[in-house]
Amino acid sequence: MPETLASVLDRHPDRHLLPFGIQRTLRALNLDETHAIHALELARIPEVDEPLRRDVILLALSLLAAQAQGHTRMPLEPGPGGPAEELLKAFDRADLDLQRLAGDDRLATLIGRAGEAAPPKPLLIDGAWLCSGRLHGSEARFAARVREVRARTVDAPGEVPEGIFTDPVPLDPAQREAVTRTLSRPLAIITGGPGTGKTSIVVAILRALLHQGVHLESVALAAPTGKAAQRMGEAIQLALNKVRVRDEVVEALLKHFPESRTLHRLLGWHPASETFRHGAGSPLAAQVVIVDEASMIGQEMMERLFQALAPGARIILLGDARQLPSVEPGSAFRDLVATQGDCTSWLRENHRMANGDEAGANILDVANALLEEGRTAEPEGVRVLDSLDAWKGWGVERWEPGDQGLRLFLDRWFQEVVLALDSFQTLANREYSHGPAGWGRGDTEALHALLEHHKKARILCALREAANLRGMEGINQALHTWMHQVTGAGLRKDVPFHAGEPVMMTANDYRRGIYNGDQGIVVRVRFGDEPRQGVVFEAGKDHKVFPVDALRTQIELSYAMTVHKAQGSEYDRIAMVLPAGDHPALTRDLLYTGITRARRQVILLGDARSVEWAMENRSERRSGARVD
Repeated sequence: MPETLASVLDRHPDRHLLPFGIQRTLRALNLDETHAIHALELARIPEVDEPLRRDVILLALSLLAAQAQGHTRMPLEPGPGGPAEELLKAFDRADLDLQRLAGDDRLATLIGRAGEAAPPKPLLIDGAWLCSGRLHGSEARFAARVREVRARTVDAPGEVPEGIFTDPVPLDPAQREAVTRTLSRPLAIITGGPGTGKTSIVVAILRALLHQGVHLESVALAAPTGKAAQRMGEAIQLALNKVRVRDEVVEALLKHFPESRTLHRLLGWHPASETFRHGAGSPLAAQVVIVDEASMIGQEMMERLFQALAPGARIILLGDARQLPSVEPGSAFRDLVATQGDCTSWLRENHRMANGDEAGANILDVANALLEEGRTAEPEGVRVLDSLDAWKGWGVERWEPGDQGLRLFLDRWFQEVVLALDSFQTLANREYSHGPAGWGRGDTEALHALLEHHKKARILCALREAANLRGMEGINQALHTWMHQVTGAGLRKDVPFHAGEPVMMTANDYRRGIYNGDQGIVVRVRFGDEPRQGVVFEAGKDHKVFPVDALRTQIELSYAMTVHKAQGSEYDRIAMVLPAGDHPALTRDLLYTGITRARRQVILLGDARSVEWAMENRSERRSGARVD
């Protein structure tokens, strides 16, 4: 198999021409054809013979497989079940000694050693680990920058008006401590799950900062994705509007509320040059940077953020360290929480029960039980259903469907959730009008109703691809086929989208101002005199629209999405489809993250063994960010 891979890549350096068997092996390891080509390029060393070159391809692919699973480094003695062992087995080279191979003198132009005074190498040996020179450098710079930021001095905080701690809601002792700790430190970390009051704390911090003389224009709000940034801004403004006693600080915040931006926008990403405007040599103007959903930030982006801080600026990170770590390599937020104890505030109290939200409290109780040390059994708060007829749609429930049962559930979900809006067909089949003067009469209200409807519920999957409707792509295709009967009149069954369907951006489009993870809907829109399919996204209180053809390669159906993609979002109800048996994608973190996306209702679709397997596994990231 390695010979086939190398020879095929030599003859056809085109990702679309790899044999299906090799493509399937790569996909099973979260790799694609571009990773194989990257490995081949790394192995183009004139000094080595063909057998050694094939081994170098496998070494590079092993490291890339580790990075695809979120690690920034790979042990040179692969452990059982690790990405390197899986890859070597897949290519019939389980006997390959990676440690001996990495130390071969003939690879000196490719592999260096950490700390050596030599030109940078693509790969580095750091003790018993192999890592990319790029990620190793990022981790080292990040650790140094964290130490520098921590050493900054912050003026002693003045007295904070008591109303900040009591209005609009009284803060509990842990929340009050988090606010006062944050005000006295250049680096502050606040971690807690949904319902623990992180938004209330941010509002209190903003008010306190302004009372202490910080100028509103010197405060920056950001989050990793467009959806998370939007939710951050909306949640803070909603809380501010509930303040009963409004002084000049609250009025200023309401009148001149700082826009919450994606990290890419905050740092000034230039897509044409693939560079950031802000960094160590061109810092941000902000003196206080507040970032939500920080657990979603990968190693390199977290380093860029810290490098862009102005001299004397402080940073406040909020997130849930117990969620799935970032899609990108690294676990920077977890590393900070684990090592920066005096800067970290933990929020553990569930406030949803205090608000009379018993269903929401049940969800959080189950989520917290999932993470209890030593627990391997399904939490008691999960209501196990004997049949689909017993589904109540309250708190956390689990049903074990066979393949036919899963199809029956999806049909019921389509009828009772996707089509639940009384006016759905009318709104979806409506022809909207958009021109220089904006939307036609009644269009804005109709679009708002459709978008709000789709924001209420979602199907979440552990896997993107899986047989028997247990992966995101299969579920989306099934519901798409059913939607053809509702809004697809006059269209072929194989068209990519039908009117009324939810879609999601899969890439950042900076020119149009829409970003990876942004949610939209497909409708028929008359652009001037021409009716076409358009994709509509929220834009504050208005809506922006683009022809489907302009975004065809950047959008996909989103009746269902992966749990990773759902991070930063919340829904009233979710259905979570679990792969059967002992699947490596099933972890405690994945269950916890998926369940906590719901406010009112979760139904887990899987057997007890799948839940138990997830309970026995946790997403561990191997990183070298020595930030202590």
